[in-house]
Amino acid sequence: MKNSLNIVCHAFPSWRGDYMKSTVQLMKELAVNHRVLYVDYAYSWKDILVNIKHNKYIPVKRILRIDNSIEKVNLSSGAELNVLSLPPIIPFNWISNKYLYKTVQFINQKIIEKSIQKALKKLDMQTHVMVNAFNPFFGLNGYKNIKPKATVYYCYDNIEASNWASKHGARLEKEFITKTDTVVFTSETLKKSKFNASKAHVVNNGVDVSLFQKEMECIQLPSTNGKINVGYVGTIDNRLDYTLLENCIKQFPNWDFHFIGRVMENANEPLLKYDNVRFYGAVDIKELPAMMKNFNVGIIPFLKNEFTVNIYPMKANEYLALGLPVVMTPFAEINDLHRIVTVADTNTFASSLEIEVMKNNEELQQLRKNFALSNNWKNKAIEFENILYQYAS
Repeated sequence: MKNSLNIVCHAFPSWRGDYMKSTVQLMKELAVNHRVLYVDYAYSWKDILVNIKHNKYIPVKRILRIDNSIEKVNLSSGAELNVLSLPPIIPFNWISNKYLYKTVQFINQKIIEKSIQKALKKLDMQTHVMVNAFNPFFGLNGYKNIKPKATVYYCYDNIEASNWASKHGARLEKEFITKTDTVVFTSETLKKSKFNASKAHVVNNGVDVSLFQKEMECIQLPSTNGKINVGYVGTIDNRLDYTLLENCIKQFPNWDFHFIGRVMENANEPLLKYDNVRFYGAVDIKELPAMMKNFNVGIIPFLKNEFTVNIYPMKANEYLALGLPVVMTPFAEINDLHRIVTVADTNTFASSLEIEVMKNNEELQQLRKNFALSNNWKNKAIEFENILYQYAS
């Protein structure tokens, strides 16, 4: 057996939340055989003062050092993992001026670096591998005194197409990649879009099998005698093709269309007028399987643009874990999924939904579950772990 690693994950995604995050899933699995310090999202003073009323997941007492800044988390696997809450930083993404931005960024980097150093000393993790998860804002010059054995950049989205990062993200990421030992992307398309792909790897997103285990153990097709339930799980935002959805909703007035997930900036407004549409908002991750098992088909109706073309959707494997047929638009080239899901454009999406619902059977359901099992996060973590060993030696 290979030696255990000390892994520091400097993450952009917050540890807590009401949706699945690939960074969190990977680190949970890696914690089974390695010591992991998860450096949580860097909340700003604005987050503390303004957003705390709207975000119950902000660990204010840990951020302000009223409670211990390091939380020991006992995982369902029996492993444990440490989560570091950083001190508040100065909000700076709004700054357009490059030089003012750089000044505030430098101050924030020093705040974060000092906090990580103290945590590493306390946990006796001085020799470590740094995994920077989509966080080039703090990684560029933030590890000089931390001195990791290797630095790995984990890139799961196209930062150039992210509105919140449009001012500085692409520039900082481009610089940061040149200073890392390697980059791990979540899709082949995303890897190809970056200039330095020669030293890159791909680890596709997986599925939390333990979450769906109870439902996966039995073969039970949803009834098609009454209502047909079409389901979407994920954020409801400008990625969705609302024209396509309206066409389907009007074509099947006796079917119910269920949308589970956060609604961003009233993005669902075009669909609110239909009686056969249901919105549930964000729900606890543990409640998802029980809600999803009543679907007859799962959909991923994304528009194709510079952001979605790089996505490897986690929801595809989650649908498949429950044996559901999946119909998705051709927004990205996802080679391994294409043999198990149906890809349909605007003209054929509605008819594909009907075909998949009607031809569904126990044999197809089991094939889908087996596919999802092969894509579980444990297997994805092994792929990621092998990459870390290459550069940590």
